[in-house]
Amino acid sequence: MPSLPPDARETYEREGWYVVRSLFGPAQLATLIAATERLEAEAAAFECNQLHRGVSFELQTVTGRLGDPPVFPGALRKIRFPSKRERAFADLRSDAGLFKTLGQLGLPTPKCMVDQLNYKLPRVGTGFPFHQDTYFVQGTSKSRIERHGGMNLIIALDPADADNGGFEVLGRTHHHEVAFTYDRASMNEGVFDETHRALIPLEPGDTLFFHPMLAHGSGPNRSDRRRRLVTLWFRGGGSPVYAGGKPHPLG
Repeated sequence: MPSLPPDARETYEREGWYVVRSLFGPAQLATLIAATERLEAEAAAFECNQLHRGVSFELQTVTGRLGDPPVFPGALRKIRFPSKRERAFADLRSDAGLFKTLGQLGLPTPKCMVDQLNYKLPRVGTGFPFHQDTYFVQGTSKSRIERHGGMNLIIALDPADADNGGFEVLGRTHHHEVAFTYDRASMNEGVFDETHRALIPLEPGDTLFFHPMLAHGSGPNRSDRRRRLVTLWFRGGGSPVYAGGKPHPLG
């Protein structure tokens, strides 16, 4: 895996985000998509949110709010911790190339806290309001982020753009937390500084790294195309252990 440009870390620290194109090649991407489709097939008949064999499945509702009826059986919005069932996602949590990139961007000893799949189904997938991920982190995990830093990322499994609810960042909002309400039926526009707002088009295999306090969100899917993203959250202060459980030097 090639090294990042010399100014990558500087750009990340200034903007709060950095995108690496084609970080995951066709073979690894195909493995992730196959694992994703196996989980999707399991959920095809679900009529409510379920914890099934260790994996949490959340269905898409008309408003996006929890507790409302799903738009149809099996309509997915999130799959939490697919790593508990699928090796492809478990391997991502300690992927050597991914860890090398995290180190180059300033997180040398990452430890994965969260892995999930985020969905935008064609025509019915609602938005994710602008928010900071640290809002959802509490207790020891949050204190470790404060001490050792953290970094989150998304990996595109499908093309993501303005039409199908592509990922939006509010650049330079990662320096302090802002009070907000996470209302899934809105976009929280006006809550954060939107001076450096940008929608980042992504192709399958592209990976966007962002600070856990960077405000971000995405609009509804108004297209006939699906949009699936893998999401991983990392904190610092872990051990420098990579895929296969063997130490791997950063560089």
